[in-house]
Amino acid sequence: MSRAKLSPEPGWTEVDPFPFSGARRSFTGNDPDNDRIALRYFKDPDGHLVARVWFGALSQGAPGHVHGGGVLTALDEAMGAAAWVIGHKVMTVRMSAAFRKAVPVETELTIHTEIIRDGSRIVSVDAVLMGDDATVFADSDGEFIKLSTQRVREVFGREA
Repeated sequence: MSRAKLSPEPGWTEVDPFPFSGARRSFTGNDPDNDRIALRYFKDPDGHLVARVWFGALSQGAPGHVHGGGVLTALDEAMGAAAWVIGHKVMTVRMSAAFRKAVPVETELTIHTEIIRDGSRIVSVDAVLMGDDATVFADSDGEFIKLSTQRVREVFGREA
């Protein structure tokens, strides 16, 4: 199977939600040659964050299918990115997900996110992982705590 393109839909604008992503050491990223999980972020015309995600061969759990932890990783990162892109430095405090259909490895899908609540300390976000044909593979909701400037420095080793 060919590698992912992680290409936007018409009207999407690319964004980098994480100000120091070039220095990140993570098993996700925006490199479609990544054999694990690759994500590339965009804003849709309504201003919602969307992510194109590639699940490479090394994301496999059951033979031929993405490990559930890989699906959760992509959903978690996209929901957190939705909060970062609106200016909140956050970390996950709670997340739940429902798996609707097994994800085949070497598949490119889209994660649609929506900010549900932007409170004084917590940002609530929903996400749906779906195929181009509108097949829903998983959906998720999460709560993300807003970090102080000092906590951002402690966690990430620099200010965002």
